[in-house]
Amino acid sequence: MATTPQFPPVIRYITANDSAGTSSFLKNDDPPRAQPTGPKSQMSAIFSTLPSFSIAKNTDLTHHEKTPRAGFPAAGASAFVVLDIGPNLDGVDGKLHKTQTLDYCIIVEGELELSLWGGKGEDGEENVERRVIKKGEVVVQRACWHAWLNLSKTEGARMVAVAIGSEGALEGGIEFF
Repeated sequence: MATTPQFPPVIRYITANDSAGTSSFLKNDDPPRAQPTGPKSQMSAIFSTLPSFSIAKNTDLTHHEKTPRAGFPAAGASAFVVLDIGPNLDGVDGKLHKTQTLDYCIIVEGELELSLWGGKGEDGEENVERRVIKKGEVVVQRACWHAWLNLSKTEGARMVAVAIGSEGALEGGIEFF
């Protein structure tokens, strides 16, 4: 999926310090490329860090430029992403999944339904709790079974998230139900 018509490409500004301690913006910061995550969704990897990183001598920048992380981080590492989810013309449900991460999610455009799976009850029925998260609202998501769904058939939604790998998390680790 190319950049969704509703949303422009993500523009990223990264700051740096020179050896004298002067702060500046990086001159040639290429915008992050959007990668498809489904037929109507895409993710732009903004920045990532290793579990232990140094800002001295721009070590973190060098690492990020050589090996940008576009997925779920390992224990102690972080990933900053923008997720665009296009209109849901077909009423297709989101993919139920789980990562070993602590995620700070902010809806910046549109609305998304967040479904949390709570297993099956004694009657065999699935226990699912749902909330519609609106523009400006935030979610602290803690390594739970969940699915994101755009309920709109006409409008896209954009979410900004920072994921931090919890103890035992593996880079790229995701489980699907």
